[in-house]
Amino acid sequence: MGHACTNKSARPSVADFLIRHRESFLGSYGDRLSREQRSALQSISTCRTEAMGGHRYACPCCSTDRFVWHSCNHRLCPRCGSEETQKWVTKRLESALEVDTYMVTFTLPAQLRFLCRYNADTFYRLFFACAAQAIKDILADPRHLGGEVGFWGMLQTWTQNLRLHPHIHFMVPAVGLDKAGKIVQPKNPKWFVYGSVFASRLKTHLLRRLKKEKLLEEDLLKELRGIDWNCDVQNFGSGENAIKYLGQYVYTGPIGDSRILSSGADHIVISTKDRDTDETIPVRLDAREFVRRFLLHALPRGFQRVRYFGFLHCTSKKKLALVKDQLAALPDNKKGKSRKTPKSESSENKEARAVHCPNCKEVMTWVGRKKRAPPKERSIPSIWIRRQRAA
Repeated sequence: MGHACTNKSARPSVADFLIRHRESFLGSYGDRLSREQRSALQSISTCRTEAMGGHRYACPCCSTDRFVWHSCNHRLCPRCGSEETQKWVTKRLESALEVDTYMVTFTLPAQLRFLCRYNADTFYRLFFACAAQAIKDILADPRHLGGEVGFWGMLQTWTQNLRLHPHIHFMVPAVGLDKAGKIVQPKNPKWFVYGSVFASRLKTHLLRRLKKEKLLEEDLLKELRGIDWNCDVQNFGSGENAIKYLGQYVYTGPIGDSRILSSGADHIVISTKDRDTDETIPVRLDAREFVRRFLLHALPRGFQRVRYFGFLHCTSKKKLALVKDQLAALPDNKKGKSRKTPKSESSENKEARAVHCPNCKEVMTWVGRKKRAPPKERSIPSIWIRRQRAA
């Protein structure tokens, strides 16, 4: 079985590969795409092209003209999101509390994944709400913490090989507020709650809501009640590493260019990581299958992938200030691991973002802009027809 050249320079980007095989994919799956999937493919296809419009720059030294086309800013686009990601990570690090932070990860049973395809908007909202309520319920119990907590969560929907695998990572600082407004912390700062306790409460809440919404048949509800659900709890210390890891996926798609090992006329080889052994395993996918799996992770329009709860919600600033003031008054041995203060953008980074002449490398001057094409000329059908005619 022959593979394409694995020379790094010959590897396509994720976006290039999606665009190259778009027409073949649409021929097989076009009539089954959701509105969100079609929108994602359309945005990726036009990102940083003339269709998106942009700005014209001129070099004051050699009179070279250059257009810089706009990004699509679609959250599944592999070309976009790097600047927004850095801003988000910096903001999360700045607002992190100096206590031990736990990552609580809820993973859906395989029997519920079909709802993520056919009723995604309703189901993902229920999943988020019920998982958050499970954390609130358990940590309000004096046996565990005994107070109102503040936390945030991020939905991820993929595995390393891009299969649908919905799970939510919640970052939970080990501190709460009791009814008197005093902070409470775990008796043992290195221990929180068993994951099975959170999982059991999620099962209770989510199955009750699914039954109320009539989204599941009684036989499946009975099956789901009889199995153990999964929740993993890990202490991430200051939480800095976890924030940086999750930040990679807030504004981008499920796979980056660095994971492409090689590609051919009808396939792609990507690297995957075995979480148990840390071993890197190559996976070969048919081109259309790669596009199909990639688009599985297009979220419903307007859906918020990251959500905030308790005293970390934007409406609870007074409670958050109360927590911070009391934590600041504690001796250092009562606090969690300290975190690094994020650095502000340097002058070097700002200079790197300037538009430079491709010939003489001087900074170019803005001279005008070009409007983006009307929507009908940026739609998938129009793009497809134009390319077929050109061929």
